[in-house]
Amino acid sequence: MQRTMRAALIAAVLVGMSQPAAAQSTPWEDRVFGGFNFAFDASKSDITSNRPFVIYDETGGLTTTSEFDPDTLLDFSVGARIWRNMGVAIGYSARSGTGEGPIEGSIPHPIFYDRPRSFSSTIDGVDRKEQATHLMIGWMIPWNDNVDVFVYGGPSFYRLHQEIVSDLAVAEQGPPFSSVVVSPSFAERKESAVGYNVGADVSYIFYTRDNLRFGIGGFMRFTGASADVDVGNGVVVESGMGGFQAGVGARVRF
Repeated sequence: MQRTMRAALIAAVLVGMSQPAAAQSTPWEDRVFGGFNFAFDASKSDITSNRPFVIYDETGGLTTTSEFDPDTLLDFSVGARIWRNMGVAIGYSARSGTGEGPIEGSIPHPIFYDRPRSFSSTIDGVDRKEQATHLMIGWMIPWNDNVDVFVYGGPSFYRLHQEIVSDLAVAEQGPPFSSVVVSPSFAERKESAVGYNVGADVSYIFYTRDNLRFGIGGFMRFTGASADVDVGNGVVVESGMGGFQAGVGARVRF
């Protein structure tokens, strides 16, 4: 599904960029354009790690998976016409959520060697925040005096704030030490990554006063990046960011 959406958006950008003559029939006269959107990110993210740790002079194992569902997104952008119908815009989007998932592993025995005990439970309240700055270079297609379409693409600069399980507190249940209770502690990791964006923004202008114009619009965008997250003990895992995004909101031109 996401591949189909991405292909459609790339096709829209290529078609729009290949038709400057059609756009010239209705010249784009605005100098500055911008928008503010309430949006939705349809991607589902997760981060999974498998790492060793040492306790009782033996090596135990820890596996965690935190899943983050699709979520709402705040998005805004501002841009300028630089040549004919070509425009350059800077956009910013941010989403945050709380994930949950299983935690499981093995704990060495405090007395006997090579006799590990297994444990499993569920963790929740794992925080994740994705922030992205998008450089959008594209072509504005004014269909008439009220409707225009901006098709664009460019690099995206991501900042990830991700909580990970940094340590385990182990509580023994007494002889014969056949089971344990574990309490995870968390730490935040901050990572940066460079990705891409490709999309289209449609605007309908319904109010004009002198050179100032207001309207409403909607956008579709596919954007993505991946970051390497250090989950401890020298283990690094890859976490994807972005995905298919769409939203509606206010538009301004002048």
